[in-house]
Amino acid sequence: MTGRSDYNPRIVPRIWTVGLLLVALACAVFPFDGAIADAAAWLRQRLSGDAERELEAIQQYGQFGSMVIVSVAFVLLQPWRARRLLDLAAASGLTWVVTIALKMLVGRPRPKFEDPGVILGPWGRYLVSPEGGERHAWEFWGPISSDLWSMPSSHTAFAVMFSVFLGSLAPRLRPLLWVLAGMVGAGRVLFGGHYLSDVLAGAAVGWVCGWLVVRCSGGVRGVDWMWKRTVHRQAPGAYGRLVQAERSHGL
Repeated sequence: MTGRSDYNPRIVPRIWTVGLLLVALACAVFPFDGAIADAAAWLRQRLSGDAERELEAIQQYGQFGSMVIVSVAFVLLQPWRARRLLDLAAASGLTWVVTIALKMLVGRPRPKFEDPGVILGPWGRYLVSPEGGERHAWEFWGPISSDLWSMPSSHTAFAVMFSVFLGSLAPRLRPLLWVLAGMVGAGRVLFGGHYLSDVLAGAAVGWVCGWLVVRCSGGVRGVDWMWKRTVHRQAPGAYGRLVQAERSHGL
């Protein structure tokens, strides 16, 4: 595995450019979400058992279990880079916070309700069930489950964020990583979990959150900062030693 160690300020404009482009694409396909969902349902009915199971399994790329497996493999292969997993933890936390906040603020019903044009916002209410009644998307304590949390797609956000992180460690894997992230997004539409615009919005969240942390090693540096503030002010930062170790290995 090879990857970058140093902060590069020139990458920041590209982060936001790609993120905004994905948001623009989400807005562009929004009017066609219903038709795309219908086509996905038609295709889903024609999947064979094995193909369906394989595609469902791939959707877990970027979820907790896959992160644990890949992280363990990474530490076994390159134990001297284990602190890089702090960046993954920080990026995961940021992605989760932003995704959940947007889900509750946007308030979009899942495709199963067949209301692709509905965006509730923070004030709108929606009939989730006869028992649950009308609810706001932010009433997570009520019986809404995640029925009003269609946008953005958290599976896609985490898949893209995970690809950003792994791609920074092993640039040669990037084509494979982006194919996997794309398959996650396509699977969310195919299996009726999200509309296409939800997937594109989730990709924007994962891309921006992932790069904001990875570009400056936010997890590693954040722990260094907290350690010096709370435990030992004169402690040498682990980030410097990590970068030095990576350079000594030709990374």
